Amino acid sequence: MKTREPAPLTTGGGPLRRREGFTLLELLAVMAVIGLIASLLLPSLVRSKQRAQAILCLHNLQQIQKAWTMYADENFGWLPGVLSGSYPGSDRWVSGWLDFSSSPDNTNTLYLTDLRFSQLAPYVRNAGIYRCPSDRSEVSISSRSHARVRSVSMNCWMNYIGTTPIGEDDFHVFRRLDDIVEPPPARAWVLMDEREDSINDGLFQTNLKLRGVQARIVDFPASYHGRSAGIAFADGHAEIKRWRDRRTTPPLRARHHLELDVPSPDNPDVAWLQEHSSSPRAPVE
Repeated sequence: MKTREPAPLTTGGGPLRRREGFTLLELLAVMAVIGLIASLLLPSLVRSKQRAQAILCLHNLQQIQKAWTMYADENFGWLPGVLSGSYPGSDRWVSGWLDFSSSPDNTNTLYLTDLRFSQLAPYVRNAGIYRCPSDRSEVSISSRSHARVRSVSMNCWMNYIGTTPIGEDDFHVFRRLDDIVEPPPARAWVLMDEREDSINDGLFQTNLKLRGVQARIVDFPASYHGRSAGIAFADGHAEIKRWRDRRTTPPLRARHHLELDVPSPDNPDVAWLQEHSSSPRAPVE
């Protein structure tokens, strides 16, 4: 049986054509709405990514801090050594010198995981935890870009074994775990992310003698997490420390090192580092 086709829609005296697709005005309106939604969501997504990276950074620092404590526990309380300079050795927590050249030190994970070059090697097998997930520094070797291996440095007052004086006549160099009394372990920092254009050896130096208007920044802490750095303390906890003074967080200079050991009068961040690095020695009578 034949069916009758529906009569075409009409307007006036002629058929009404069916419209296909969007008009330009409708398409622009849709794009504007999508752009508005994206602009509202993007900051939230960026913040979520930053928070995730900060959490991973803290986890990495806690793993290295745990290795530091295990070393002390298995060596009669003696702390791993921290030393300036580029010469590798087995008497320090890590070896290697980071810069922006094609030096193999920049990519050599053995300096972090081999007992010949790192006292923490038996406790840390994953070299990746030495690099902050927000650190984007790279070097060019054989015309290829490579990520550098380390973002972390150690407080120079935690068993400094160098020969260049750092002020140890006036301030404590902590040699053993039990020596860390003032500041107490919960306030005495051990490991910190250092800026990519400041980091070189495994030592982070804080000048404890020059204070107030005479204060200086020797090495610069990282500011990867919104003008903040990951820091691990002698009691095992880690936290994100936000820096207050803009002089502590100057703009990054791509593949160029900052000038280090510079005056920074009355910088509250330097004062915080001084307070949490060591304490004065009792005067000898």
